[in-house]
Amino acid sequence: MKRSSNKAFTLIELLVVITIIALLAGMLLPALAKARTRAKSIQCGSNMRQISLGVTMHADEREGALPIATNFAEPESSSHRIWVTAVAQFIGNREVFLCPSAQDGRFGGDWANRNWHSIGYNGATTFDPRGIEGAPTKPKLVSVPEPSLAVLFADTPSGPIEKKYRGYVFSPKNGKRNRFDPRRSTPLVSDRDLVAEMSGKLPSQLKPVLARHGANGDDTGRSNLVMADGRVDSQTAASILRQDAGANLVWDFRRE
Repeated sequence: MKRSSNKAFTLIELLVVITIIALLAGMLLPALAKARTRAKSIQCGSNMRQISLGVTMHADEREGALPIATNFAEPESSSHRIWVTAVAQFIGNREVFLCPSAQDGRFGGDWANRNWHSIGYNGATTFDPRGIEGAPTKPKLVSVPEPSLAVLFADTPSGPIEKKYRGYVFSPKNGKRNRFDPRRSTPLVSDRDLVAEMSGKLPSQLKPVLARHGANGDDTGRSNLVMADGRVDSQTAASILRQDAGANLVWDFRRE
């Protein structure tokens, strides 16, 4: 009768197998992490696209009127003081207002929680009948210059309000000026959290854009953007900062 021989792995062979598995995992994990980051960026862009459709429906129902970033005619207790309520009535899912890549983002929906929004609206659409905090006229889509290049929404940093986060909006007046075409003056923008970096400034001096997608701290990270013509785009912070030598976008609508 033949004896069956069962050969067990030696310790060295097991160590070799474990080492190979570890090497393979080390090669695959960065690729998987990059794929997850890319998927979140795509989902964020998809959410912005739905917000864009909500803005279009708002304008269609109201003779071309855009939602108002901050409506200073409304008291702080009113849910209509910020743009979210105006758009939310056309969108059934609150998750649409969030960017999946934002760690601290969540739906705020009112003045007290405006800091938690991770997708911000252009502060150039602010309305103040006194003409102090914003234009004394309400924004209309027809008055937006170069709609295919005019930015309505962008990624923004979110966080505690006491730390000066105001994620529901970005300001086109706080960044780099363009002396040849003021409309192309950019907001504060980086793939780093400028609210944390510039914490010595007042909240009104901040309200930046955060190019969070693929951020490495060198401004090669990207922000998803919604244009006034409904198109969704993606631009690096570096390209935005180059203004007409780069992305060539319109940020300041110059309403009077």
